[in-house]
Amino acid sequence: MSQLEIAPEVAEALRAGRPVVALESAVFTHGLPPDAGREALRRQRQACQEHGVVPAVVAVHEGRLWVGLTPGQTDALMRRDGAAKVSPWNLAAALHSPGYGGVTVAGTLMACARAGITVMSTGGVGGVHPGEVEDVSADLLELSRRRVGVVCAGPKSVLDVRRTLERLETLGVPVIGWRSDRLAGFYRSLTDLPVTARAETLHDLAAILRDHWSFGGAGVLISQPLPEELALPEDELAAALAALESDAATGWQVTPTQLAVLRDRLGPAVIDANLALLGRNASLAARLAVELTQ
Repeated sequence: MSQLEIAPEVAEALRAGRPVVALESAVFTHGLPPDAGREALRRQRQACQEHGVVPAVVAVHEGRLWVGLTPGQTDALMRRDGAAKVSPWNLAAALHSPGYGGVTVAGTLMACARAGITVMSTGGVGGVHPGEVEDVSADLLELSRRRVGVVCAGPKSVLDVRRTLERLETLGVPVIGWRSDRLAGFYRSLTDLPVTARAETLHDLAAILRDHWSFGGAGVLISQPLPEELALPEDELAAALAALESDAATGWQVTPTQLAVLRDRLGPAVIDANLALLGRNASLAARLAVELTQ
């Protein structure tokens, strides 16, 4: 029996060749407080539906990897304490454990490949953590394996962004700047790092993805920066990042722990920035999904 459960609405859209955008769920279970998670999901769903696109939340639920949770299922997911954070390394184990699981970008990429979805939306992707001991998110490896375009606001601010970009280059993952020559900075608007190419129109963006896939390439990262007025003040963010202490957290706990520290230090502005970038990314992902179905 297959452990993959594709919701009827999602399956019907895929069969008919209509656009679908996958949404990761770890951002709700481990990245945001419950109320903010619900608002983020509402904004992402609305952004997809406004463009005639089916949103498909990917999560572990009742021993299955679901592609397309119902609103009731996502409410239950966010209400459950102790939901697992599910990535490729523990996906099979999570399917044999009780309860719910929020699926990371890497796990969502696996689900997209199985379901036949070519566009997903998230906030920020994982990457290379600072420090001498190498700690690299599985997001990067899965991007090099799965033929999916991932719309994001760049790597998360707590990462070593320069080394993350270098690792993406090594893995053959192009980073396309949406109307920008520089990599998006997650809570910042922009970094000082160049992207692989710039796309001004949806037609150009879709063409780059199609050509990359035609040569056997896999994942493509689409970098959409926050407008300056929505980004966090640089001096406050830099001070908060400098004060981070990650010694108490290891492995998959590092990023959620650090993001929680940033929320505590910077206050509601962090939530506001998260909500803004998640909604904007879902809107761009939806428009790209429509363009790819033309």
